Amino acid sequence: MIQGQQRMASLILRNYQEEGLEKIQKEFESGTSRQLIVLPTGSGKTILMAAIAKHYDKKVLILAHRGELLEQAKTKIKLYWPEADIGICKAQRNEIDHQIVIGSVQSCCRSKRLKQLREKDFDILMIDEAHHAAASTYQKIINALGFQSKDIQKNKLLIGFTATPKRSDKKELGNTFDKITFSKSIEELIKEGYLSPVIGRKILTSFVLKGIKTHMGDFAIGKLAEAVNTPERNKFVVSKYKTYAQDRKSIAFCVDVQHCKDLAKEFSKQGIKASAIWGAMPEKNRKRILKRLKNGRLSVVTSCNLLTEGFDLPSLDAIVMSRPTKSKALYIQMVGRGLRTNPGKENCIIFDFTDKHHNINNIISLEITIPKACIKKDDTSVDVPRVDLKSLDRTPTITVEKEVDKEFNVFGDIKFIWIDIGDGEYSLTDDLNNEIVVHQIIKKFIATIFFKDGETKTLVSEPLPLNYCIGTCEEYARRHFKLTYADMNGEWVRKNQNSKPTDNQKNFLRNNHAYNPRMNKVEASLAIRKIIALSRKYNRNNEATPAQKFFLERAGVNRNNITKKQAMDLIIQLKNKMGVFNEKRYTNF
Repeated sequence: MIQGQQRMASLILRNYQEEGLEKIQKEFESGTSRQLIVLPTGSGKTILMAAIAKHYDKKVLILAHRGELLEQAKTKIKLYWPEADIGICKAQRNEIDHQIVIGSVQSCCRSKRLKQLREKDFDILMIDEAHHAAASTYQKIINALGFQSKDIQKNKLLIGFTATPKRSDKKELGNTFDKITFSKSIEELIKEGYLSPVIGRKILTSFVLKGIKTHMGDFAIGKLAEAVNTPERNKFVVSKYKTYAQDRKSIAFCVDVQHCKDLAKEFSKQGIKASAIWGAMPEKNRKRILKRLKNGRLSVVTSCNLLTEGFDLPSLDAIVMSRPTKSKALYIQMVGRGLRTNPGKENCIIFDFTDKHHNINNIISLEITIPKACIKKDDTSVDVPRVDLKSLDRTPTITVEKEVDKEFNVFGDIKFIWIDIGDGEYSLTDDLNNEIVVHQIIKKFIATIFFKDGETKTLVSEPLPLNYCIGTCEEYARRHFKLTYADMNGEWVRKNQNSKPTDNQKNFLRNNHAYNPRMNKVEASLAIRKIIALSRKYNRNNEATPAQKFFLERAGVNRNNITKKQAMDLIIQLKNKMGVFNEKRYTNF
């Protein structure tokens, strides 16, 4: 039985989350008490934490890198385990008498708070963004609560979660964790359809960064900012965004605060609604700007030292890497912001503004981060006039000689196409015409399966955020449905992308006033699916009443997939045959 079916309000674990939970259990039973889990951003690490906490049903402490992520973690855990007893440990909030405590590292490492936590004798310690775990603040908590390597008790379990197990300061996580118990790569989860397909727009230029020193494994911020925050380069970045992602929702990652402000100003100057955010900005202002991005009132937010961890906006479909980096960990964190799936989101474009690899050793790019990328050279490569920046009295300098655009696409993308049928509803139909429909309830979503034979089944009964509801539905569909025509990279789609529609398709679309002579066979199929989905929605909204269905069932008539009008017509016919028809009485069904 699929986990979560006992209570449909709970999320269904994805296949790899179930696999991860099993691996953790087996390793713990075998004596591995300090485990590291490596999963990409957007893969549901917090849901896996919830599954671990529910499975062991013991005292759990979860550490988060920043205090503003605590409530987000609590909400996600409640999605999987609604009955969970959760408290928050942050600043003035000291809710440590709960079974699960989610705490900020900054608060939990303080001596008085740490003494109180030690008295609670936690059985499980889980660390989010565990690549920070080698820092002294984390080590203080780990040691004080009895999870250090020397004398960790057999009944205690330490688990770290990270997308990036390497640290830029070269401190070893092996001193904190004994073993990587379970891992999945970005390309694996894209291939399996759990993360958004990635289209990388590699802007390989002859930008030359000279004389920039390295600090803790990455470029020194001050000198890097001087090099890349120039009017010429900012105009260049914005021009590429306008060319390839004018209508997309984006985050542009910058070097420092001034770079954020200047790049946002250039976006605005060129007609793109943009705002800058940074760490020292008041929290209420940051929330206001991010809300505007979420609601579509902004197209671009520029950021530095923010949004690389914990930020969750599935509708993001463009990431502008406007700062070079030598840190693969940082690059993965930034790219990860755009990897979550969302209805209507075909892919995420990553603008990879990088210099030639031989100019800067170990520069990190999308090509390095997702090695199995297919690289296609764009025929629209253009010459960019040489820009001599020496006149700006800035060193080091950047020159632009020639730009080479290349496009990356990840092999093996699996894409389920949800049809937007209006009123906050989305439809996914399998090859046998079984349909999953996601319905909006206030600001969240539930889901129902409408089987071909007329039966229905509630798949998600407790309202969830859209991406979690969709994720639960897709997991069910993967296990129980065949989705040939909803798989954008399946064999049928690949064979028919350049084929003309069939005569049957053309006739159907013409009859429904939806035919476009420029359609290919796949586009025609999608248009037909939408027409059918909208028709089913209309029929559902006009479904026969329970009283009508009862009468027809008693009369031996198949009542499945019947509308209110059809039921009334049948009842009139039956009553006429029986000689007992009373129009007023039977039109009230």
